[in-house]
Amino acid sequence: MSSSRKENRITAVLPVRVSTVNQKGVLAECVAYTLSLSLHGAQLAGVTVPVKVGNVVRLQRGRATANFRVVWIGSEADDRPGQIGVASTLSVSNFWGLEESKPLPDIDLRAMSRRRDSAPPA
Repeated sequence: MSSSRKENRITAVLPVRVSTVNQKGVLAECVAYTLSLSLHGAQLAGVTVPVKVGNVVRLQRGRATANFRVVWIGSEADDRPGQIGVASTLSVSNFWGLEESKPLPDIDLRAMSRRRDSAPPA
């Protein structure tokens, strides 16, 4: 089964400041952290500012800042309250400092099992 993800993800916990402007035009900020990230996006947890899918939020990590679009929002129903998924608004952004890598090939476990089972005993 192949993955529908465009990029490899890694598990990493990094603190980030999330900033957005609320409906009244007032700056809202919180400190959150990553759960996983890829070259152009991340899964964040601990987000306490109000956001909607499609909103642009500004993330700050150390001195680096970049804009990200909210692509999904977790809820109590899916055991992901305070979590959001974000994607970079710039196609060339490497906000996380990751090296681009090629996706890992799909592995046919059934074929590997057949080869192992048909191998002569050692």
